[in-house]
Order: sequence, then structure tokens, then C-alpha cells
Amino acid sequence: MDEIIRQIKEQTEINFMNIEAQIQVADLEQVFDGVNDSRYIFHYLHSMDRFFMNPTDYVYEGEKLFGIPENLSVISSAREGYVEDTSIIIPREKLMSYFEFVKTKLKKYFESLTQENLIQKPDGFEYTRLELILAQFRHQMWHVGLSSAITFQGKKVWNEFTGLNGLRKMIKMKDD
Repeated sequence: MDEIIRQIKEQTEINFMNIEAQIQVADLEQVFDGVNDSRYIFHYLHSMDRFFMNPTDYVYEGEKLFGIPENLSVISSAREGYVEDTSIIIPREKLMSYFEFVKTKLKKYFESLTQENLIQKPDGFEYTRLELILAQFRHQMWHVGLSSAITFQGKKVWNEFTGLNGLRKMIKMKDD
């Protein structure tokens, strides 16, 4: 495996740890700016699912597999498909199932990704694979932070955060 791919894969694993920790404690019903936290979480999971690899080839499977309508990922009233209804709460179990689905999909993607692929643009898209990955890192951590703040506002609880020390945790888990 190329060194750069190994590093991206490890950093993605750390992001997965942070996402899982955040979903586990999230105050799903808490509303911020007219949208409940379950929708913010679904929004960033859907974005990972759609934009991490190749958005032009994307097919949403979440409604069929988990019963989550795709338009619930739209969190702005200025965007088509937005549903203004704070009573629609996506259950934690469904969010976790969708997260595991996306995580498995991305791990499989890393098995075939090469350093040369990183600088190539997927067919029909304007950004390289590396740009897509970096954009998703930025987007998902922004939303994890937002969701963490929403949860703290409601529950007065912060989720666990993992940084680079997560690499040591991953190595220890592999060794055990």
C-alpha cells in the first residue's frame, strides 16, 4: 500500500472514532437553527457516502436499507428537498447502521485506491480524489463539532474526542 494511502486511511479511522463517539452521545432531538441534531448527523453521513469517492456515480441506498429518506439530509431551507419539521427524529440505531454502512464502503474503497488515483478526477467531476477526501474531512469534522456543541447545549455532556493518539489506540486494538 502506498504510504500516502496508509496515512489517509489511518486519519479516516480516527475520524470514524470521533464520529462514532459523537453519534453515541448526541442529543438527537435538540434543535439548532430550525433543524434537529439527528438531521445534522444524517447530513454529514450522507455527504461522506456521496462525496468521498465519486459523486457522479453515486446511488443512495439508505432509504431501502435503513428507512431514511434521502431528502432529510438537506438542512437548509434554501436547498431543494428541505423538510421543515423538527419532529422528524432519525433514531440513533438507524444513524449508527448508516454510519457502519458508509464506513464499510469507504474501507473497501481504500483497498483499491492508489497514490496515482489521488490526483485523478473521477469521470465527470471537477475535483481530484484527494480533493474530495480532504473536503470530506473538513466537512465531517465541522459537523461533528457542531453536533457536539448542540449536544453540550442540551445535555451538558461532551463526547470523547480522539486526535493523533488514536493511531496508538488503533495499533493497540490490532495487537490485542
